[in-house]
Amino acid sequence: MRNSTKILFASFLLFINLSGIAAAQTFVAGPGLALAVPDNGYNGTQGSMLCNTLAVPSGGGDTVASVTVNIAMVHSFVGDLTIKLISPAGTVVTLVSRPGVLESADDGNDAVGFGENSNLAIANPLLYDDAAPNPSEQMGKIPSDLATGDTICAFAGSPCTYAPSPGAATAGNLGSLAGQNKVGNWQLCIGDSASADTGSLDGWTLTLGTTPVTLQSYSVD
Repeated sequence: MRNSTKILFASFLLFINLSGIAAAQTFVAGPGLALAVPDNGYNGTQGSMLCNTLAVPSGGGDTVASVTVNIAMVHSFVGDLTIKLISPAGTVVTLVSRPGVLESADDGNDAVGFGENSNLAIANPLLYDDAAPNPSEQMGKIPSDLATGDTICAFAGSPCTYAPSPGAATAGNLGSLAGQNKVGNWQLCIGDSASADTGSLDGWTLTLGTTPVTLQSYSVD
């Protein structure tokens, strides 16, 4: 019966393409950092800001597809603040630029006013996301104008999520980071442009949507 036995050889072609799938990866600094923001020190340079670094390793897809940033900090008078995210490639995205101040330049020196007078609290962290309906320039103003001492995201239904507003800084949002390599040092930098009101960074979370590498086709005989 051996002559009637048929041995089949099959050839398989396998092709898997994962390039269109974005996987979310989260990287966290803190809580409990307690890093003081230099009071009245911001002059438009990174060196005048408090900067904290998150080292992002390779793995799970290295190409950035999307970015959001969650920040937990305490500070009175949010109109003092400029907050920037810097990618490993050196691209700077301004998340907040002195809300309530009509800036003439991104240099910390403006005589047109002190800006928004509400506060930030560690218990009420804010998320910065391009998809948010309200720009960070409107922090403390929507849906109603908060009073001095009120906390954003805690009073009068104020949102906890905002879209970045560059103010007088270079235009760009978090979407401008798409396509970059995620691997390396990401920095969150915070500057203060007025005296008296102070604050500190408790922690921050960087969430990256990343695109996995496409697997190549191969055959097995």
